[in-house]
Amino acid sequence: MTVATASATQTVLEPGTVVRTPRYDEGKNTGVRRAIVLGLWNEDAPKDGYKVWFYTLGAPSFAPRTLGMAFTGELTALGTVEEMSERTLLRLHTQLRDYNLRNLAGYGAVEHRIQKAGLRLRALRLGQ
Repeated sequence: MTVATASATQTVLEPGTVVRTPRYDEGKNTGVRRAIVLGLWNEDAPKDGYKVWFYTLGAPSFAPRTLGMAFTGELTALGTVEEMSERTLLRLHTQLRDYNLRNLAGYGAVEHRIQKAGLRLRALRLGQ
């Protein structure tokens, strides 16, 4: 699987890409954090930015502001969800399942990639 990178030649990141980006809460920058790209903010205008989930802060929600937007120039691609540990993937899958965001664009694709990677790692660990 190829991972899109934020560059001049290719600017669209796939859902499930792990990035480092600033987090804003009520207009204030709270620092640079890891996030998972959930999709484009506006499908018709890829340069408008991305929907991201700051997964290190907890389950996706707007109350503690773990969901947000990141502009294209602020993102640094770090990898994909497939490269995470089995323990992290299990936690992410549980958080997505509990929040029940499957019907929103991007969440289903990320959840599927997390589940697939977790099952692959589990099979390797069990020697299957």
